[in-house]
Amino acid sequence: MKRTPFKRKATKPMKRTKLRVKGVSETATLKEEIQDLVREIVIKRDGGCIFRDVYGVPQCNGYRKDGELILQADHLITRGNSATYADTRLVVCACKGHHGWKKYHKEQYDSVVRTLLSKDRVELWERCEQDRWRPTPKRSSDWKLHILALKQELAKMK
Repeated sequence: MKRTPFKRKATKPMKRTKLRVKGVSETATLKEEIQDLVREIVIKRDGGCIFRDVYGVPQCNGYRKDGELILQADHLITRGNSATYADTRLVVCACKGHHGWKKYHKEQYDSVVRTLLSKDRVELWERCEQDRWRPTPKRSSDWKLHILALKQELAKMK
């Protein structure tokens, strides 16, 4: 028998807790370290935002309070694809403004990036785009190997 709203028992409201922004698992901390290394490598390699001297593209923006430009590592293939997560060849350096511009003008953004990258990096990007649906399970030991490789790549740049 269904109860009418008047006969229903009062329930205690659920306790509201804040959602965790970052994971605390070993994999989450390893991925965070990978992203820090990738960002550092990409900024050194590209020397700043890759769009800084491109005609027809909005000017760089996204400055901190102290006046310094915020630089970010933009993954050309989404970070959800574990196969290309730590591949610096598929990451470019973009300022915060251009990284946000990508959200609304992805086709134009991608076409400009294709003109700025070398031919072999564009071909790699296209191959990975075709294979991005394939699942690639990762273990924490695999992430640790990526970290070692990124540290070696960074050491070569210094």
